[in-house]
Amino acid sequence: MSDYEWWQERCDGMGISQSLKVKLLHREQSPFQLVEIYDHEDFGRLLVLDGYIQASQADEFIYHEMGMHVPLLGRERKDANVLIIGGGDGGNLREALVHDFVKSVTMVEIDERVIRLSEEYLGVNGDYNDPRVNLVIDDAKKFVSNAKERDEKFDVIILDLTEPVGPSAVLFTEAFFTDLVEIVSDTGVVVDSDSVFLTLHGGGFLQEQSGDGENLVSVMLKTRLLPHMEAYRANVPLYPGGDFGFYLYSKDGVSLRHPVMDHQGKHYDADVHQASFALPKWQRDWLDR
Repeated sequence: MSDYEWWQERCDGMGISQSLKVKLLHREQSPFQLVEIYDHEDFGRLLVLDGYIQASQADEFIYHEMGMHVPLLGRERKDANVLIIGGGDGGNLREALVHDFVKSVTMVEIDERVIRLSEEYLGVNGDYNDPRVNLVIDDAKKFVSNAKERDEKFDVIILDLTEPVGPSAVLFTEAFFTDLVEIVSDTGVVVDSDSVFLTLHGGGFLQEQSGDGENLVSVMLKTRLLPHMEAYRANVPLYPGGDFGFYLYSKDGVSLRHPVMDHQGKHYDADVHQASFALPKWQRDWLDR
């Protein structure tokens, strides 16, 4: 353990952080953000962007399975088109490709270095050479605007973003969401997610603490650009607070809480799918604000 030193995750807003005894494997400043790879003896390798843990080899599958399989399997889908915004570690791509009914997966990541370093050090990514995959190295705001002009539609859109402190900051806005809703199919869904906290003042999001006071949930509750929202949750140990929320936005309001087919992951299955929608009363009240 001589090469391992105590490291503290970036602390913003709420005055809390977590400390891990890790060894630095790689650090570089990309054109967009600080990218770091650490090793922990029990949790494996960690991807850290601008001081925030994005994924660990030990528990990344919880986030990726719950974020992808719930919206894909919550209603009948055929020839589904999936859009992943961000997701440079490749875990969401991996889970989307599991299903034969997924016709295409477009992944838009602004920072190619995150993709390549995640491939090299974490190895949790899907197959970028799968013929269904369209990997786009570009700004997501520009991609979505162009997709709107092409009248392109997606059935599942996963917002797999960092906290709003780097290149993702421009995506946590009403302007971005206004364009995004134009590329959601009639039966489609947008999936957003964030760490959840309970304080003396009520519930809160990590994105609100690390950004400028809003996150995509608050934007959608205010604008109702997509009028229907459902929420579900999972515990992801290495995300701040451990309690992690997922938020589904749709046009038609069809509930996705009941899976239409079986799938067995390392974490996800039909029982976990349904149980994840059972929110505690304080979260229900908070989201009904």
